[in-house]
Amino acid sequence: MDGNDHSMKNINTNCANDTNKGPKVQTDALKKSNRLDQELMERMELALLGSNDGIWDWNIRDNRVYFSPRWKEMLGYADDELSNELSTWSDRIHPDDTERTWADVYKNVHGETEYYENIHRLRHKDGHWVWILDRGKVQLDENNKVIRMIGTHTDITAEKENQLTLLHQAQIIEQTHEPINTTDLRGNITSWNKGSEKLFGYKAEEVIGKHISLLFRPEAYQIFVKNIPELMKEGTYRCTLSLLKRSEEPVLIDLSLSLLRDHENVPTGIVGYLQDITERKKAEDALLAQQQILQHQAHYDALTGLPNRVLFADRLEQSIQKAKRHRGGFALFFIDLDKFKHINDSLGHGVGDRVLKTVAKRLQYIIREEDTLTRLSGDEFTLIMEDLSRPEDAALLAEKILAILGTAIVIDEHIIYLTGSIGISLYPQDATEEEFLLKYADTAMYKAKEEGRNTFQFYMPEMTEFALKRMEMKTHIRQAIENKEFLVYYQPQIDASTNTLIGLEALARWQHPTMGLLLPDEFIPIAEEAGLIIELDQQIMQTAMKQVRQWHKKGLNPGILGLNISMQHLEKGDFLQRIKDCLNRNDFKAKWLELEITEGQMLKKPEEVIMKLTRINALGIGISIDDFGTGYSSLSLLKRLPINRLKVDRSFIRDIPKDEEDMAIVKAIIVLAKSLNLELIAEGIEATEQRDFLMDNGCLYFQGHYYSPPILAEEMEAILLKGKVG
Repeated sequence: MDGNDHSMKNINTNCANDTNKGPKVQTDALKKSNRLDQELMERMELALLGSNDGIWDWNIRDNRVYFSPRWKEMLGYADDELSNELSTWSDRIHPDDTERTWADVYKNVHGETEYYENIHRLRHKDGHWVWILDRGKVQLDENNKVIRMIGTHTDITAEKENQLTLLHQAQIIEQTHEPINTTDLRGNITSWNKGSEKLFGYKAEEVIGKHISLLFRPEAYQIFVKNIPELMKEGTYRCTLSLLKRSEEPVLIDLSLSLLRDHENVPTGIVGYLQDITERKKAEDALLAQQQILQHQAHYDALTGLPNRVLFADRLEQSIQKAKRHRGGFALFFIDLDKFKHINDSLGHGVGDRVLKTVAKRLQYIIREEDTLTRLSGDEFTLIMEDLSRPEDAALLAEKILAILGTAIVIDEHIIYLTGSIGISLYPQDATEEEFLLKYADTAMYKAKEEGRNTFQFYMPEMTEFALKRMEMKTHIRQAIENKEFLVYYQPQIDASTNTLIGLEALARWQHPTMGLLLPDEFIPIAEEAGLIIELDQQIMQTAMKQVRQWHKKGLNPGILGLNISMQHLEKGDFLQRIKDCLNRNDFKAKWLELEITEGQMLKKPEEVIMKLTRINALGIGISIDDFGTGYSSLSLLKRLPINRLKVDRSFIRDIPKDEEDMAIVKAIIVLAKSLNLELIAEGIEATEQRDFLMDNGCLYFQGHYYSPPILAEEMEAILLKGKVG
């Protein structure tokens, strides 16, 4: 509703009786009144000039309004830019304020209030809103009729916006989920927000006015107050401490305190910002514990608890630096357990692991605290003997080690006797660098093995000749690959129920120019060490595929070709493409091929192996696990592998039917293969008793000298032409 309407309908009625007076009297009175009004207005403007307020004067009888220049200036206008009409004010009131503002005006006009006072917003010339404190009072004539209303406008925009900001901030603090509270300088709580209520369980009305110490254990509070002088000096203080909830449950808090100050910078109180870090601290502690575990795992052997190769390298470097400083010496022992593989093969890896743990404890028992014993890998240990004054002391320790190794180890019903071969290098006599000290100790250990094992050898320069021979062997292998000196032998795989051929395994042999025919054990480990195994695998694969393809062209059926693949070869990024290229080059069907990977290799990187083998199997190529039973693989892993066949390791076949334990293991493997719907081939069949035992228990596929040793392609072709073995 328009402001003029309000004034005309509701207010001017009070002046109706004035119209009964004569014209001349009214004119004189009006002139006198206007003159008095003008004088009054001038006096008021002079009086309010210093206060920077604007003046308005509303003559209710004729609805005239006077707005002072300062009033208009507040809204961004010059004196002559706004007319002195009621609408000048009423049209600029904020829509949300209009009704309340007019209501306050009417209350004063109708005598309900002694004064008119209202805060509202007026639109500025540039469009923004100006907060106005509007004060006024009605004037009455001799008949107590309302004739005018005079007042002032005060620009309170800055104060109002500051007030709104403070109110907004107070509401944010009050409602925030983060605990914030304040105290006076004596520690009495003066504010307590929602976050504090949620964290501690106290309502604001329960704690305001009480001392902050109610959140502390007494001894903790005494420690805390000792830091208050720092807060008073610096203005801020931060700490981590444990406080108590209402339930007496402790809570770990990251506390940040700041001083509250008045306008003269005098401290008046303390504001505390609190963060519950209980769960974060638990997580950090758990992470630290995990890091310590990982740190330990990175430097210590999981089986024996001894330092591993990583920590050994660090300790060896420390020993060298210490010896340099003190111009002293030390001995490095390289200890290898003789024929330890036989324990794993015959008694299983579980027993083998327990033997290694026993050996580690016994060796630790006889060495000094300052010496370092390490499990380097497998059944190899190293020992750094510090502060060596005489080589004889190293010899005495070596004799003790051999004696402790020779003491019987009892594992369940098994009594096990071990021997060891020990090589010793000396600092600084033999070398002053880590690499050569370890190399020379290793070389001396191999010399001890050549001397019949169960002995020790100090390094001597001539021993390096042995290492040189190994280096020469690596060079010869490289040359042999280039000269195609490696031959492919084929060993038949037989279905014993019909004596028919189901496949054949391709096996590498080295026709050495001077050493004669060498078996894989004599060159495969060196080829792997030299990084030549991939080229060797490729050459054997190419030769075997080409030969099998020729047999197929002749109408012969050699069955599935089994090829051994090394882990190094499988790990190559382009392995799959190499296989495809070889298949295409030889016009070889994927279904004719089966790749064999040993169980021990598979267990080193099971996830990577599963991924690679799955992609190979997708081509139609078969996968078999060689030497099965020696790698200690899990049933869950076997279920995930894309395999077609298991090959029982010859170590379990060798002593059948004399060894009851081997027979039990083989029976279990047969049952396992059937449950997983896998074919099973037994390797190393050499006797009728072995064949009969296996057939009686459901294994019908064999490979071994009983049927045929590995033979050259010409002999293999004769078997193919014959159609059966034997």
